Amino acid sequence: MKKIFLLLNVPAFLLFQLFGCRNTDLEHANASNGHSEIPPVTVRVQELKPVHFEATMQVAGVVKALEDVHLSPEEGGVVQAWKARKGQYVKQGEIIAVLKDEVIRASYAAAEAQYKLAQLNYEKQEKIYPEQSISEIQYKSAEFTRDAAKAQADLMKARWERTQIRSPINGVLDDRMVDEGEYAPPGVPMAHLVNISTVKILADVPEMQAGSATLGTPVSVTLDAVPGDTLVGKISFVGKTVSPTNRSLPVEIYFENHQGKLKPEMVAKARIILASKDNALLLSENTVLQVDRNKLIVYVENGGKAQERLVKLGGRQGNLVEIVSGLAPGDHVIVSGFQRLVNGSPVIKSE
Repeated sequence: MKKIFLLLNVPAFLLFQLFGCRNTDLEHANASNGHSEIPPVTVRVQELKPVHFEATMQVAGVVKALEDVHLSPEEGGVVQAWKARKGQYVKQGEIIAVLKDEVIRASYAAAEAQYKLAQLNYEKQEKIYPEQSISEIQYKSAEFTRDAAKAQADLMKARWERTQIRSPINGVLDDRMVDEGEYAPPGVPMAHLVNISTVKILADVPEMQAGSATLGTPVSVTLDAVPGDTLVGKISFVGKTVSPTNRSLPVEIYFENHQGKLKPEMVAKARIILASKDNALLLSENTVLQVDRNKLIVYVENGGKAQERLVKLGGRQGNLVEIVSGLAPGDHVIVSGFQRLVNGSPVIKSE
């Protein structure tokens, strides 16, 4: 069975202005021209056969890294050494740079010593307190002093550990913004890390089709930068808010990228499969006439006469549209010469 792919577009494919209102009543036509008969019209017909149909929508997208991190130091300092070169793969938690830490390390050592002294004093007070050799306030003072010293030691340890810049992801060190010997301010990016083993394609679905793009909807993607490859995936994320700028809904499609062919910011074309049928009826849009604001018809040859059929449409691609009601397999649809027909017109089929 022939396979046809259809693209579902937002605007109605037939405009009322193109066709205007038609009078399809043969009796009215006869009365208007004063003849009891009208000559037959030569037409060409097409037997309607069911085919495989996929209603699709094509949208533009852009490739993004699954994880894209601009790493900033929490503790400012001079870069003492880089432990990873640009382009190197690093693991999550791996040290990629070290800041000079002499002052903080000394402060940590002092705080740790103060904590040990406070702990020793507390243990001494704890032994003699049951004998009531000291007051409760003296005992509590020793306990709280120990706790405060520990908190200060923990704080200085955390500050010292922050001078060791660690990668928050498994990925590649894509850029180093600060050289060795330069000062790295807190909160200012000093390294750029990306994980492109898996990438996501960001795309915008028009508002009118937003209801058809759901989690798990199949998608095929092509990229001009990677000719010959078609990626197959599913929608992994659907936004909850329509953009007021372009009246669209953001979606994300994830793809494995073990070979690294897909690079962030590449432009992609995503074909979202909205519906799939094995027995769809398809016609050229040119054979469908709009005779009223909400009335679409086609002409079918039946017993040597043109028979008007009211139809409803589904998806489309190019000039092909799906007929969802009004026609049946085997119908002989008039595809040429229908412009001169009214309901009941005699017709002659051309070879």
